[in-house]
Amino acid sequence: MRRGKRLRPRLTIAAAESCGGSPERALPAGIAVELLHNYSLVHDDIEDGDRMRHGRETVWSAFGLPHGVNAGDAIGALAQLAFASATPPLDERVAFAMSMDLATANLRMCEGQSLDLAFERVERATVDAYVEMIGGKTAALFACCGSLGARSAGADAPLIERCTDVGRLFGIAFQIQDDVIGTWGDSLATGKSADGDLARRKKTYPIVWAIERDPSGAGRAVIETYAKPGATLDAASVESLRSLLEAAGAREAAVSAASDCFARALARAAGLTPLESFIESSRAELGEP
Repeated sequence: MRRGKRLRPRLTIAAAESCGGSPERALPAGIAVELLHNYSLVHDDIEDGDRMRHGRETVWSAFGLPHGVNAGDAIGALAQLAFASATPPLDERVAFAMSMDLATANLRMCEGQSLDLAFERVERATVDAYVEMIGGKTAALFACCGSLGARSAGADAPLIERCTDVGRLFGIAFQIQDDVIGTWGDSLATGKSADGDLARRKKTYPIVWAIERDPSGAGRAVIETYAKPGATLDAASVESLRSLLEAAGAREAAVSAASDCFARALARAAGLTPLESFIESSRAELGEP
């Protein structure tokens, strides 16, 4: 079964190693971010009504909505408690800063999710609004991975900020590339349906780009198609929309935007070999969009 790529703890450990720390010392922080990520997924599945993830039934679908909410909350609490497993114990000031980083990322993720839910109720959305949304929903936790890894290694403030920036840029690039793969990717290679985002009327990067940059062509088709009644779009509507988006240049624009963010992340990580290697290997692992 697919169980995810563990990108967030891997980034945390790469940041720690880039700052002269050890993977073992960064492990509690890696556990914390992976737990917080999974807490968010449990709640996202409830909010989106998703019954399957990575080929398995989601928590709320398997055990009911109340247990889903409760389990998500419990996982979020365990994320904060993960720092207590550090051996030797973290310096109190460092532990407090790391706890605040994690709590801030959690709040930013909730803000991003709120914006994403709001997107479902509006006809039009802009690329800038989309980037703001994923900056919270996705990139905030990747940024936290950079800061936690650096703090666990005892890095100074400029290096912590640098690792945080690397994580944020990587997170934005990751989400845009994931949007492209979610629309045009090979489902056998990715484990996710290429029809899913369009069928559920998600406002991904290609969609908001078309609405903003091609309002009389693909953008108009998006608005009209997304306005159709029904829980999901039928296969013919999805295929038509996918073709229109590609013809309008939405796929090319999204690939270019992701590549630009990956390049900016690599530039910010220049000389920090473990982080550079993480970005390059993870990008290849995600697959070609």
